[in-house]
Amino acid sequence: MSTVSSALSTILDPISVEGSSSSSNSGSTATGGTGTSASTSGTSSAFTGASDYSSDLQNVISRAVAIAELPVTELTNEQTTLQNQYSELSSIGTDLSSLQTAIQGVDAAMSGSYQADVSNPDVVSASVGTGAVAGSYSIEVDSAGAYASSLSASAWTGTSGDAGGTYSLVIGGMSYSIQSTDGSATSVAAAINQQYGGQVQATVVNVGSDASPDQRISLEATTLGAQTLDIQDSGGDSLQTQGPAGSLAGYIVDGSGNTVTSDSPSVTIATGLTINLLAADPGNPVTVTVSGNDDALSSALSSFSSAYNKVVTDLQSQRGQSAGPLQGQPVLSEITQAVDNLATYFTSSSSGVNGLADMGLKLSENGQLTFDSQTLDTAYSNSTSALASFLGSATGGGWLESATNTLTDLIDPNTGVVMNEETSLQSQATSIGTQITAKNAQITTMQSNLTRQMAAADALIATTEQQGSYLTQMLQAEQIDEQSIING
Repeated sequence: MSTVSSALSTILDPISVEGSSSSSNSGSTATGGTGTSASTSGTSSAFTGASDYSSDLQNVISRAVAIAELPVTELTNEQTTLQNQYSELSSIGTDLSSLQTAIQGVDAAMSGSYQADVSNPDVVSASVGTGAVAGSYSIEVDSAGAYASSLSASAWTGTSGDAGGTYSLVIGGMSYSIQSTDGSATSVAAAINQQYGGQVQATVVNVGSDASPDQRISLEATTLGAQTLDIQDSGGDSLQTQGPAGSLAGYIVDGSGNTVTSDSPSVTIATGLTINLLAADPGNPVTVTVSGNDDALSSALSSFSSAYNKVVTDLQSQRGQSAGPLQGQPVLSEITQAVDNLATYFTSSSSGVNGLADMGLKLSENGQLTFDSQTLDTAYSNSTSALASFLGSATGGGWLESATNTLTDLIDPNTGVVMNEETSLQSQATSIGTQITAKNAQITTMQSNLTRQMAAADALIATTEQQGSYLTQMLQAEQIDEQSIING
């Protein structure tokens, strides 16, 4: 009886799961992080014993492992949910990036919808940029201006002995030290361009022949206007012969009678309209006509509509009876509110363009945008300036600045709501993966210890069974012997 009691004591000896030391895992272990599924530890090879109770002992092991694996299953399900949320949010983020690109396309299309036609392209040329509006302008070029210049009076004979600030550069009334390498024409010109290239450009020219070179330094100012350009030696003597005197450009806009001077041949006479003065033609104004069409803008708004509808479809798929994994998550509401604001942006201007609907983008009951190009054509024809005022630019107010800021708040790599939530989901999934790995290791240790104890108990029970069988056989033999004696 003491042997049976010992076996039962072994069987009922409690097994601790929490805090057990790690051992080799016979099942697969979990790893954290998105995109990696965690699995519970599997049951090791089935316990086999010699006693009649071996199957019962195996059931004890299986039941203990199954109970211990319940928290792991719950953690695995939680990790899977986080991974699904991350995947869905990442997909929405990709479509939000496409929407951001579409908004940038609207900005580019609005600024690129104009062109400038010039009545006399020999006198001026014109280019349009951001903020340009349709209109007609006249410009009379009294003088196209000239750049001051100079040329070395004789062949340049600088030597290595002239290096290190021997020469001085004179621009107007200012003198500057030139730090050349060896005093040659090439090194002095290079030093001038490197140190003072914003004011003057130096080049080395050969006014002789290939057989008998005559290298000299030519200087030309970078701005229009009269000024002295000279190179002086260490004694202060001039080495340059002054060329034609420079002069400022002069022009009159729209017959104002007011001559405007400029030290640059490129002048801005209206927002987004730059004029390049090519030649003087006093008394003969040149007409510059800025016009445009809405083809590029129409295409850009159509692309915006498609990108917007894709994001709305993404968000709608997360709600309702077949809702996606983001249902009920605060980030879903934040994205939805931000995207709604894009379509419902409104101003109280009296210009006639106060919302997207005035440009042909109508918000349907299902939350999708539909684009009508004819509505845009009408708005464009009625008042291009009103359209431009409503749209604004990415950094200059209006719908475009609002939309740009909205998308930045959502998907900026460092501060965007979507990106921050993706990082949080990744972190949570990784943490749970670490917990699963630890618990699987504990279960493996418990399973190993329990199997070892069940094997010891089975051995004791098998021994007891063998002893009982032996005693039974002895008793049966004694009974047979006694019966034989009685029967004589």
